[in-house]
Amino acid sequence: MQQVTNATGGPEKYTGRDMKTTHAGLKITMADFNALVEDLVKSLDKFEVPAAEKSELLGILGPLNKDIVTA
Repeated sequence: MQQVTNATGGPEKYTGRDMKTTHAGLKITMADFNALVEDLVKSLDKFEVPAAEKSELLGILGPLNKDIVTA
């Protein structure tokens, strides 16, 4: 949660490891990543997050795939 809050300009400071280090060796595929995004979108829709904010969040998190997808 710290990472999302920090990435979206919130007050939380992210103190965790970088995404590349965290996901190294986990063999995460693009299909896995896309499934996560689909689940995130469902949650955002369930809680009626406005389209602009949803797009902003997905735009921030989406590029992380280059560090998360390892297979």
